[in-house]
Amino acid sequence: MIYYILNMKKLCLITMLIASIFAFSGCGNAKSKPLATVDGRAITVGDFEKRVSKMPAYYKTLVGERKKDFLDDMINEQLIYKEALRRGINKEPEVKELLDEAKRKILIARLMETEVKKSAVSEEKIKEFYAIHKDDFVTPLKLRASHIMVDTEAEANEVLQKLKDGGDFAELAKQYSKDPSKARGGDLGYFIKGQLMPEIEEVCFKLQVGQLSGIIKTKFGYHIIKLTDRIEPRTVELSEVRDAIEKELKDKAQQRTLDDLVKSLRSKAHVKINEKLLEAGQGK
Repeated sequence: MIYYILNMKKLCLITMLIASIFAFSGCGNAKSKPLATVDGRAITVGDFEKRVSKMPAYYKTLVGERKKDFLDDMINEQLIYKEALRRGINKEPEVKELLDEAKRKILIARLMETEVKKSAVSEEKIKEFYAIHKDDFVTPLKLRASHIMVDTEAEANEVLQKLKDGGDFAELAKQYSKDPSKARGGDLGYFIKGQLMPEIEEVCFKLQVGQLSGIIKTKFGYHIIKLTDRIEPRTVELSEVRDAIEKELKDKAQQRTLDDLVKSLRSKAHVKINEKLLEAGQGK
């Protein structure tokens, strides 16, 4: 079942590709006026528009500017297809195998597409999921700090005194720090619990915004920290996570639908696996 889920998009793309390849065949529709005829077979306005509709937006714009070139491509495609049939390429064993495989995948894709359409997710289900899992939608406490690291305690004391005397933290970081963050004035950016060294993190979570730490010793050297911002935890609104919840619920519903389909089909079929031969084949 996992294999089918992973390949659903691929199969749908194959469906579109095959439909695109044979779009020039000229099925009957309301837009039946011929744009061109190739050996008596018409390429209609409907054929042309159907082919264009399957293209990405960027290419649709190009077609709008170069309609004649696109029609020429369709004409050439029809001529080449006809020549392939004349040469009997469609009867070659390898080609027949590929066509049968493509047909099989297209049919599987269409059946799966039909089944997953049954897996719609209601607004009530989304709201219910949010209410039940509301605690999971709380953002963690975030801190932002700046950092100066030096090699010796004496240097650290000297920098700390300059800071206490009113020195600019960013400028002193650029001047004294051995840490790569010196290029940013010592800014470490935002972080949550568990992302920094424990010795530094322990101090950061006790500081108030704008407050300096004392000297912190780690295996890398001696550090001075300044807390520059603090973002308190908050519960994320449903509107911010609605799409993610809908996708998760839809994925689970589709998985259940497809699992049920396969389970039902297997219960009605006679499936026998030659385990010994399977194992022997894997061992080669």
